[in-house]
Amino acid sequence: MRDGRLTCGACGREYDVMNGVVHMLDPADETLTREVGGWIELAGPLGEHLVPTMTALPYYPHDPWPATAPDFFQIFEHVRLAGARVVDVGAGRTWSSRYLATIGRAREVVAVDVLTTRFLGLETADVYLAEDGVLFERVRADVHQIPLPDGWADAVVSVASIHHSGDLPRLFGEVWRILRPGGAFVFVSEPCKKASIPDRQPRNAETAHGINEHIYSFAEYAGALAKAGFRSRHIVPRSVAYRLLYPDDEFMSGLPALVRRLTDSEAGRAAFMRLLGSRLTGRLIYRWANLPLSVVAWKPGS
Repeated sequence: MRDGRLTCGACGREYDVMNGVVHMLDPADETLTREVGGWIELAGPLGEHLVPTMTALPYYPHDPWPATAPDFFQIFEHVRLAGARVVDVGAGRTWSSRYLATIGRAREVVAVDVLTTRFLGLETADVYLAEDGVLFERVRADVHQIPLPDGWADAVVSVASIHHSGDLPRLFGEVWRILRPGGAFVFVSEPCKKASIPDRQPRNAETAHGINEHIYSFAEYAGALAKAGFRSRHIVPRSVAYRLLYPDDEFMSGLPALVRRLTDSEAGRAAFMRLLGSRLTGRLIYRWANLPLSVVAWKPGS
């Protein structure tokens, strides 16, 4: 359905469908309305000249894409999606949904986000439909209130979007609800702060425009996952190896001096990556360093 209206058989409430997107976002939510406006304002003019860029994503030679791309494609090494029902939380431009449906061979993909604007939000999926015929459902909704039945999804995926939530326990509880027993939850490319940093909200262009940006610690992510009932483990983001070999000031300043000295050599970088992958030493490193975080979690069950 491209345009029309859906009616809930239980309560009779109606929802508009516009350009293939089901609109289920509460218009009275001022926080999300302000965030949507902030993204549009920050993005500036958008036009059809962006089609080649959209079809190339996540490969694009400017931040944050060189780090996002390698972390995203790790998903297919840790979670089997073939034949699965998958929810892409915070899907944005839906390039990730495209690959979950094609490379991941998911049976059904639902992309959820608050943004719909073409080249910025869910309507960008039309670019991929024209490019390679991939079709997936798109729902404009709050990720803390995903309009799907309990236990509907085999897997939930999120790429660099979890930190936009101001309430991790609520978000992870909602992911738990829509996952079937035994289902997988994987999120990648999340900023993760060292434990000594008290602030949760960065001061950057996004927050200046009213966008919800937060930075959580490893313990905060792990604690919220455990509270929801998940069993989880972190995986070493491929982007860490890249940024150690091609360092930038922001990344290196978030590492302890000892780690910076250790990673000056090839052997030291290899040792650091092994330590980061360990359940015990990895947690310790995340306590003392600012690093991207990728996690695979499971809802226990058959």
